[in-house]
Amino acid sequence: METWLLLIVMSLAVYRLTRLVVADTFPPVLWLRDRLVGGWRPLTEPEQEALDERIRTGGPLLWEWQEIEGERHRYLRRVRWSSYWLAELLSCPWCASGWVALAVTAGVWATVGLAVPLLVWPAVWAVGALIAAQEWA
Repeated sequence: METWLLLIVMSLAVYRLTRLVVADTFPPVLWLRDRLVGGWRPLTEPEQEALDERIRTGGPLLWEWQEIEGERHRYLRRVRWSSYWLAELLSCPWCASGWVALAVTAGVWATVGLAVPLLVWPAVWAVGALIAAQEWA
């Protein structure tokens, strides 16, 4: 595989995996992130529908929620053993992308081989983070 194509594919993988860790609402990942990070987060679509149904029928609310800047948010407490630095790592796209880039670079280096992995890692990290910083991403 051409080196430039490998770098592009690695950068896109870093972007996608970072997005999965930090922002996606895929239920198993969201459940784990909620327990490790905690705090206020926007409601997912199913949660919006469940909350609307509870409000409409007058049923008991399942969680604490608040409207923040016109959007409903849910408050979650992180598990007791989840440290502050872990919560910060999993909620910061720039921080998480660095570690994801390190893992992707190490994996590619171990399987395909890279000429200078210590130079590839920050390059892949930067491109993945730049993609993630875009408004449309």
